Amino acid sequence: MVTAMTASKYLRKSLYLFSMLFIAACQPSPINESAVTDTEEETADTPLIITSDSVTMTPEHILSIKPSRYQPSLGLQGNIEPIKQTTFVAVHPIRIEETLVSEGQWVEKGTPLLVFKRTGTASKAEDLKKPEQGNSESGDTNQNNQEDTQNSDANSAQAAPDADIAVVRKTDSNKTLEANSAINTDSNTSTSQDADIDTAKQDAPYNSITIHASFSGRVENLSANAGQQLAAREPLLQISDETKLHFMATLPIQAKPQLSVGQTVNFTAEGISDKFTGQVSKLVSTSQPKKLLVYVNVIDNEVSRDKLLPNMKVTGRVNYGQIDVGTIVPKRALHDVDLTELQTPPYMPLQPLTANVWIIGQDQRLTRQPIEVVEYDPTTQQYLIAGVSNDSLICLADLPVDSKGKKVIVS
Repeated sequence: MVTAMTASKYLRKSLYLFSMLFIAACQPSPINESAVTDTEEETADTPLIITSDSVTMTPEHILSIKPSRYQPSLGLQGNIEPIKQTTFVAVHPIRIEETLVSEGQWVEKGTPLLVFKRTGTASKAEDLKKPEQGNSESGDTNQNNQEDTQNSDANSAQAAPDADIAVVRKTDSNKTLEANSAINTDSNTSTSQDADIDTAKQDAPYNSITIHASFSGRVENLSANAGQQLAAREPLLQISDETKLHFMATLPIQAKPQLSVGQTVNFTAEGISDKFTGQVSKLVSTSQPKKLLVYVNVIDNEVSRDKLLPNMKVTGRVNYGQIDVGTIVPKRALHDVDLTELQTPPYMPLQPLTANVWIIGQDQRLTRQPIEVVEYDPTTQQYLIAGVSNDSLICLADLPVDSKGKKVIVS
């Protein structure tokens, strides 16, 4: 009796376990996305049959167009610097009589800076324009050729033969500086309204001369001390107005039609999580090499104030044109391109990034077509590209270059 009851219990338990296993077996298996991806990659990498006139492949080698809308934009990168920045340079050998300011001091326009006397005569005023090896100021002043310097409002130093001080001035606009921004001296004042240069002149060779600030700013790189003798072309000090900042980016000249003065630029600074805003203030074309210099003025607001400082590296983007339509593709569709730059935020290239894709046309013939890689999506690990028409198919296989023109046969 006990044996029969025990056997009955075991039978019921066995039937229960069997039914549970049967139910579990009938349930669909969960989708393993990585397994699907691996399978697709293995299928896409299956051997192709390539002849002199055709390429035989499986349907998994062919990708239909997946359109996606996007806003065209250009990347800009540069270093923050003051819009107004002036370096005072001695034209002749001089002796510093008195220094009236200190390093890091904020001075208002017209503030006396230093007093000096000329101790010799310059052979030629043009000597000031010649770059001097090892002199950072001279190098900065004459780094570009004459044509590029004129085009880009870059630094330039000019002085009349009887001048004592030349001013190397940076400005972000083509407008000349105010007439009152000349360097005032005890003996005479000279102003050039057609250039970014002011010169200090003296009537008598050994009169003391006082230099005044031509605009409000902070004193930097002060190298003139009382009693010091300075040779010609030696920098004395620099004044920078750090309340008004900008940066300059370099783009291929082909980008010029997409840009205009006044466009908004959104950018970030290295080491800061905040996002900042700027405006394109000037576009300058250079001849050798052919480049486009894009000047961006920083919008002064609570976000940028006291956070952006000179010499900070910034990266931004400027939108242009209308919303466009691109195509989403996996990495294996792209050839002849380094995609490393897109693996980090903002997942878009600074400069236009060109790659090649294999296109199957309506005639079923292969073409190798250059396209532009617009953006990377780290979530889907897909790339957005521009330059493929909607009536085309993309071949995912990495084909030999001589496959161009061959007919596609799908097996």
